[in-house]
Amino acid sequence: TLRSFVKVLKASGVDFAVLGLEERDSGDVARRLGDEATFQQLAKRNIQTLAKYKFQRIVTCDPHSFHVLKNEYGAFDGNYLVQHHSTYMAEIIQAGALNLGQHKGDSVTYHDPCYLGRYNGEYEAPREVLKALGIEVREMERSGFRSRCCGGGGGAPITDIPGKQRIPDICIADARTIGADVVAVACPNCTAMLEGVVGPRPDVLDVAELVAASLE
Repeated sequence: TLRSFVKVLKASGVDFAVLGLEERDSGDVARRLGDEATFQQLAKRNIQTLAKYKFQRIVTCDPHSFHVLKNEYGAFDGNYLVQHHSTYMAEIIQAGALNLGQHKGDSVTYHDPCYLGRYNGEYEAPREVLKALGIEVREMERSGFRSRCCGGGGGAPITDIPGKQRIPDICIADARTIGADVVAVACPNCTAMLEGVVGPRPDVLDVAELVAASLE
């Protein structure tokens, strides 16, 4: 996903940089699991690192990092313009900065990440990006505000959750029901959880991967 997004940024001609080895975890998982000390330590370290550089915005492919950077770093004087990569791609596509071809073939559905949709109200940007690729999104029975969690939020992948069926198995079953060949995602947790479903399943591709594949 990150390589694809970098490819898209280069194609758009935007001036960008990555922190590389200076970057630390955003601290989101630590806070969700109640380890406040670790969260604050990571947040303060990241804020100190970012203070060394001049930039206009932060763009991230991870809705969890997006949420914590946008809404929770401000308590430690880390105030930034933060965007999710789908929102930023919608912006540069609308500005005509990308020469895009049309997606060919496979029917596509879109899985809304919890921390992009329900927590931050962004449902349209990823769909606008897919529409720009000529994709008519097949909506699952539960989408938008009612979309299922992928099963990867709140530390769930590293805890034992009882039940006969894993949440990502249910999500993939929803996609199969509508005949989708591809589940477009916009979160690394969703990617990991849905790709972990065993047996025949639709391909799981981040929105950035679909855009990168359509560049001309």
